Amino acid sequence: MKKCPICNHNTKRIENGTLQSKYKTSNGCKDILVENLSYSQCEFCNEIFYNPDDLDNYEIQLEKALEKQRKGEHLLTAKEIKTIRKKYNLTQLQLELLLKIGPKNVAKWETYKSNQSSTIDKLLRNMNNDYCFFLKMLNDVEIKDFKNIISEHSFYLENISILELISKFYPDTDIKTISKEFIQYIGEVIANLLETKIEQKETLLKLKKAM
Repeated sequence: MKKCPICNHNTKRIENGTLQSKYKTSNGCKDILVENLSYSQCEFCNEIFYNPDDLDNYEIQLEKALEKQRKGEHLLTAKEIKTIRKKYNLTQLQLELLLKIGPKNVAKWETYKSNQSSTIDKLLRNMNNDYCFFLKMLNDVEIKDFKNIISEHSFYLENISILELISKFYPDTDIKTISKEFIQYIGEVIANLLETKIEQKETLLKLKKAM
């Protein structure tokens, strides 16, 4: 049995233990209940010791605890936010500019240093679930900060109104799975209908004037 390096008393091995841990956030420290931990504990002074494998497991279990807490507040987890950001190939800075928030916030959300607000959480969910919503956000940014992203989505940005129309008729369809040819075809149909309506209006005006 190993001795405690602090008081020289015996230590006992703990498997699947639960500890209240202090986790540093941008708003100070908060208490996190971390489960499934392995460590050694002094039977006299209660000091806790981790070996390298224990520390690796601690990091995994801490993230799970933070994830559980975030979910308990009905907010996206750090992994989910990162997945949404990567889905659109955005850097952390670009996502901040898109959401119109201050710097370093996304980094804090993705490392559990702070939680996003419910308003921001809703925006992120809308971005993830509605491609047209993302395009509208992208349409409202400084081009110089998003050149690579705008270039990637340029065709869809030019056809937002058509995409929204398609989404209404096919709400369960991923827009990006629809061929560009079909989108262009719908655009041509709409343009022809509008042109026909304009011609009809002009004809009616001429008839009224003739009468």
